[in-house]
Amino acid sequence: MNRTLTTLKEWINPGWAQHRSVPPFEAGLRPNRRLDDAEPLLPAGDHAPEDVLVRPGGQIVFSSGNTIFTLDGGAVAPHAVVGGRAGSLLDTGDDLIVAVEGVGLVRIDGRGTAHDLCTDPLVATGVTDLTRLPDGALLATIGSAEPAHRDWAQALVAGDRSGRIVRVDLAHAEIAADGLARPSGIEIASDTEVLLSSAFEHRIERRRIDALNRPGAPVGSRLPVYPGRIRAAGDGWWVAAPYARNRFTELLLDEPELLAEMRATIRPDEWFVPRLRCANPYTDTLQLGQLRVLGVVKPWAPARSYGLAFRLDARGRITESLHSRADGDRHGITGVAVGANGIILAANGFGNLLCAGQRNERSLP
Repeated sequence: MNRTLTTLKEWINPGWAQHRSVPPFEAGLRPNRRLDDAEPLLPAGDHAPEDVLVRPGGQIVFSSGNTIFTLDGGAVAPHAVVGGRAGSLLDTGDDLIVAVEGVGLVRIDGRGTAHDLCTDPLVATGVTDLTRLPDGALLATIGSAEPAHRDWAQALVAGDRSGRIVRVDLAHAEIAADGLARPSGIEIASDTEVLLSSAFEHRIERRRIDALNRPGAPVGSRLPVYPGRIRAAGDGWWVAAPYARNRFTELLLDEPELLAEMRATIRPDEWFVPRLRCANPYTDTLQLGQLRVLGVVKPWAPARSYGLAFRLDARGRITESLHSRADGDRHGITGVAVGANGIILAANGFGNLLCAGQRNERSLP
């Protein structure tokens, strides 16, 4: 009935129609090839990094599968094996904290021994990012509280809005905010505020620590991407953007009947939604307009997968970005950290860590 009323209102006055649109990559998000030019740090095909951090001594730590690895002086070594898929990482000084799917938050000591920190059901599954508050408590973002929507694509097509922020004090966890649109990143912004990525609302906002359940002030809104994990870097923050928006997916999300038919008749791995990596575009339905003359994918083609991380300054402006466009393969950036030698990126879709120099390059047209 609501759909019929919406159609009728649009027919009476087209100006009342509200449809999704995808903003262009412009200003600080103008496309370039910095990710394509970045240096791979791992042997090709050996790992699928999910998150990464750089410790004060310069050691790189990343999660891949059920293992935490270290990268020091070019040598990769397993640091700890955990009891599930390892995700978000947090450095607390002496120890590491890792979100382990199906377990909860696990503390890794300096010897690589794993200790359960919090196994409360609130943080046992679906943790997308972690940060530490000034008082020592932790905040964890939960992408979805619905078991059927743990998968990103399932949550997107279902319009899931059950995400949470959970506060963790030692082994105790409690919900600090609920009903969020896929919260995918959180980081301290000041002693009183955090930055929060709301992936399905394509925005980053500031929220007060003492009022996390209240909507915050937008820092970046109407982004052309689904923002992910956030990491502090000097006087700003770096944001990983695992997925880029495309007009075809936005069209589907505006058409409930078509979306329902897609879910009922098409395998999830063939849904018309963004992916961390699009390995074989020749078999993709409609190919999203990517194939041009002689099968060449043009850099400006509609992207099923994309590589992107961008930097926010203290005023919330996007001042710098790193791209791998539709014709590249260094896609699916799920984590970002800043070290002395450059920006370290977990390119999950590409299956490697990348190191990009900290410099502004002329954007490509």
